[in-house]
Amino acid sequence: MKKYIKSLAIITAFFAASQSYGQDKKQEFSISLGGPFSFIKSAGVEYVPGNGINAGLRYSYYLNEGLSLGVGVEYQTYTSDSKSNFIYGQYNTVDAENEAFQFRYRLSNYREEQKLTYINVPINIQFETPGTSKLYVSAGAKIGFASSGTYQSTIGNSTTSGYYPQYNVELFSPAFAGFASVNDLKTSERDLDTKVSYSATFETGLKQELGNRNSIYIGAYLDYGLNDIYDKKDSKNLVQYNAELPVDLQYNSVFDSGIARNMRLVSYGLKLRFAIR
Repeated sequence: MKKYIKSLAIITAFFAASQSYGQDKKQEFSISLGGPFSFIKSAGVEYVPGNGINAGLRYSYYLNEGLSLGVGVEYQTYTSDSKSNFIYGQYNTVDAENEAFQFRYRLSNYREEQKLTYINVPINIQFETPGTSKLYVSAGAKIGFASSGTYQSTIGNSTTSGYYPQYNVELFSPAFAGFASVNDLKTSERDLDTKVSYSATFETGLKQELGNRNSIYIGAYLDYGLNDIYDKKDSKNLVQYNAELPVDLQYNSVFDSGIARNMRLVSYGLKLRFAIR
């Protein structure tokens, strides 16, 4: 992240230096850093907001001294946990000997952590008051493109079993058949695919001029996702039984199974911007 912010600073300085001062100072270039609240909001299970940061570049064109239009690019991270005290599920499948049965699972103290990274492109309009110390208000929209996404689950207890209706028996063992009770289970980290995000964005605060061309912004911001970003191609079971390798159960995301839904990106906090005009 330090390397990324340093690169942004170098790019900003380069663009600013390439502009002639004789353009009546209608253009402004800025570099920003914001956070700390940035998470994935969802429905279906309890979600726990996490933290994230954003770092970006912005170009603004002033229509007059108090009104400007801006466009930029920013790097944004999001983290959240989805949790449930108890989850139960069952479905029909076949075992390694191709015999039909009902696979059952019971999960207690379930917690899934999601991590997303997005490249956002914000477009905004900004109004600011006159003077060397200005109040400013900025509003607009941003489109976000998924860069990476992962999830990982921790489970207090996972109990799996197989019910064979033809024999009227439920098996809780052996483990090599996929039937077992496991405490303090932690799954491996897996990819989480998400779609393009569309968000409304708002920012307000103080702009302080530093000399003739430089300014610093200190403000509060809110970005709120307008669409469901989860790319659900097909419905999956939360715990997936594999007849070819029963001992290796696959734990899918709560979003894969439909237990959690309506995934939206939310970010708010404080934002610091350094500008050259």
